[in-house]
Parts: sequence; C-alpha cells; structure tokens
Amino acid sequence: MSGLTQQTRRRRTCGRRRIGAVLSMELILVLPIALAMIFAMIEVGMLWAAGQRVNEAAAAGCRTASFRGADVTAVRRSIELNLGRKSLVDNYLCDVKPATPEAPEVCVTVSVPMKSAAPDLLKFIGFGLGDRRIVAQTIMRKE
Repeated sequence: MSGLTQQTRRRRTCGRRRIGAVLSMELILVLPIALAMIFAMIEVGMLWAAGQRVNEAAAAGCRTASFRGADVTAVRRSIELNLGRKSLVDNYLCDVKPATPEAPEVCVTVSVPMKSAAPDLLKFIGFGLGDRRIVAQTIMRKE
C-alpha cells in the first residue's frame, strides 16, 4: 500500500511542477507585451496632455500678440504661463509673425520637443520619440 501512495505522490508533485513551468513560461511571454502596453498608455497620455498645454499656450500667446502695443516679451510671458511645466518652458520655441498693413492677422507658433514632454518609455521596443516635436499654431486678427 505504501508503494501506491508514493507513486500517487510523485504524480501529484510532477503535475504541479509542470503547471508551475507552464505558468512561468506564460509569464515570460506575456510580461514584455503587458509592460509595453502600460508604458504606451502612460506615454500617450503625457504627450496628449502636453499637446493640450502647447495648443493653449499658442492661443494665449496669439491673443496677447493681437492687442495693440504688445511686444514679443509679453507674448513669450503669456506662452510660458500657459505651458506651466518647467521642462516645457525651458525647451520651447516660439515664432511670432506680427500683423502688417497687407495682412492684419497675427500668427504664433509654439514648438516643444516630445522628449521634454514625456519620458521615452518605448525606446526599448523601437518606438523612440527621437527629435519629434509637438507643434501648435494659432492665427488671430489684430485689434
């Protein structure tokens, strides 16, 4: 009888080992994909939020530039207030095209590198941010 119970115990422990090996193999295969998806969601969310900030900053800068007597310093101050985050304020580029008698519109373009907006979390799978930029442009009539 003891031989039968030992054989039964071996079968049970051997089956448990196989299940553990299968589960660890599944984890090894699924974990990188799950991490990449989580990192992608984080990065896209941060880039989307930064894009909204850049759009709002371009609109605010253009609104300021459309007032009579506004200079580039006032436009830059308005843009920096609306960008908010230090990493965006330190790395942005601004292009202001003032109104002329022929073209009464003011155009403000704000550009921020994506790397200053979000960490490069997907570089390990080949989807790096590189030298890409978030760009927003707003045009308004001069008052």
